[in-house]
Amino acid sequence: MLVENIVGELSDFPEVLLVTKNPFSFTYLTGRYPNLRVLPEAFEVHSPICGIYTALKNASFRKVLMLPGDTPLIRKKVVKMFSSQIPPAVLTENGRIHSLFTLLLKDHIILVEEFLKSGKHKLRELHSLLNSREVPFSPFEPFDYRGNSLLNVNRLEDYYEAVYR
Repeated sequence: MLVENIVGELSDFPEVLLVTKNPFSFTYLTGRYPNLRVLPEAFEVHSPICGIYTALKNASFRKVLMLPGDTPLIRKKVVKMFSSQIPPAVLTENGRIHSLFTLLLKDHIILVEEFLKSGKHKLRELHSLLNSREVPFSPFEPFDYRGNSLLNVNRLEDYYEAVYR
């Protein structure tokens, strides 16, 4: 249900790539969202960098927006506004980098692949390598004044907060 909320907010985008270790868990969504492709993330290591690499490799468009799969209250307007930024860009809020809320170019795959081959997996280091521009959340606040788009659901308490917001 949480991923479905995210995909629903992205229904206006021409292409949505859902990168996951469990692609069969989400294939039911492809019937509802014709712009969605569910991709298996085939790396043995569990790292968001592997998901970024998989998305860049399979993207049909030059600009690729990455979103974390644990932000079910993301707002369509926030995503659209952020996607108009110049890549590489990463969203920040009060000095905190939301490392998976990022906009890259398909061409960045070369640097991401080198980064993976070096054995590194820290998103902050990848953003440093890419020289990602930090984009503050404040201009998006009129469209999401509570900051729901940035709420991560990683624990049961987070889930309850998301459901009851």
